[in-house]
Amino acid sequence: MNHPFGKEEAASQKQLFGFFCECLRRGEWELAQACVPQLQEGQGDIPKRVEDILQALVVCPNLLRCGQDINPQRLAWVWLLVLEKWLAHEKKLLPVVFRRKLEFLLLSEDLQGDIPENILKELYETLTQGAVGPVPDGNPRKESCTHHLSSEAISVLWDLLRQSPQPAQALLELLLGEDDGTGLCHWPLQNALVDLIRKALRALQGPDSVPPGVVDAIYGALRTLRCPAEPLGVELRLLCEELLEACMTEGSPLREERLLSCLLHKASRGLVSLYGHTYAEKVTEKPPRATASGKVSPDHLDPERAMLALFSNPNPAQAWKVAYFYCLSNNKHFLEQILVTALTLLKEEDFPNLGCLLDREFRPLSCLLVLLGWTHCQSLESAKRLLQTLHRTQDPGCDELLRDACDGLWAHLEVLEWCIQQSRCCKSLLNLPGQVSTVSVQYS
Repeated sequence: MNHPFGKEEAASQKQLFGFFCECLRRGEWELAQACVPQLQEGQGDIPKRVEDILQALVVCPNLLRCGQDINPQRLAWVWLLVLEKWLAHEKKLLPVVFRRKLEFLLLSEDLQGDIPENILKELYETLTQGAVGPVPDGNPRKESCTHHLSSEAISVLWDLLRQSPQPAQALLELLLGEDDGTGLCHWPLQNALVDLIRKALRALQGPDSVPPGVVDAIYGALRTLRCPAEPLGVELRLLCEELLEACMTEGSPLREERLLSCLLHKASRGLVSLYGHTYAEKVTEKPPRATASGKVSPDHLDPERAMLALFSNPNPAQAWKVAYFYCLSNNKHFLEQILVTALTLLKEEDFPNLGCLLDREFRPLSCLLVLLGWTHCQSLESAKRLLQTLHRTQDPGCDELLRDACDGLWAHLEVLEWCIQQSRCCKSLLNLPGQVSTVSVQYS
């Protein structure tokens, strides 16, 4: 083939683009993929046309020519990865809807025997469309961005959670999508899940036998919940109270450790905090209180006294657990709260409790507390008791510089104490009657 002089490169790229299209028509996918890197460096409108073709391959997998060893959805996934790499080179982001739709189609292959065809169609429409729905109490102006699922679809999802928890969780995560930080997105589906969890919790405590898989369904549903930093409505607060009650009930099949592992994910931080506040209220024997909007009441015990009481518990695991929930509900770092508590005890010269607080895991903080609290000592005796309580020269966990600084303070105290003793001796000598008369005679 003859090419215009000086335009060989452009003609070669055009010919490569034609070969790329021919490979797609024939279903020669490996050869077509091999052409993509060079076409991305092409001139003119070739890169744009290739990008449009890649998007079409992902969006319309049913139009692809597939062999017996691969179906359209899996082939579209291969081209999705190619498109993602293409867009990354162009410093663009792959539209989230592309991946979500394709993930749903791949997942639905394994669920066709468990979910009726009409329900799968409804779920796919929910995934691809948005509709306005009601929102929780206290937020009448905001709108949900999820299509309402029918009661039949919700029931099918719950049954799937009982029978096949992992595929059901993957499906729910696709339906709920990414958390937008407000907790309003997909609220109708979340509200339905919360209602089903609470209903299952009541069934666990009832006299009737519980259907198999209910506990796994509860765990699976909790893993998919999204919750903002400020929980919306009273439903989530009531859910936390009922979860806590179920875990504390003797003979309950729910295990709090596993329940918390289900809640500890990025989109559910608010729910963990709410559960922690509920737990802290229960342990400190304060009645749970919530406002009309479901937000947590700010009333707490005195933080210093609460932390001291927690770490006076002879059971370290229980103390750490309660302290974690307490600090989480108060938005405090536990080390910060320990230091504040220790300084408060030091100011009050409550050295027995101070030593008890720093006697176990927090022993490495002892020397630091000596330096932080040194200026709060009101007397020599107070300073001595502080060093006697907290200064441990043999503690391997103490920083060497802090230990040396505390040694220096101890030496200063010894010198100061010696000076005071000498001063008292001099005063006592001057106050003796015989010495006074002798001195007066000499100067008379």
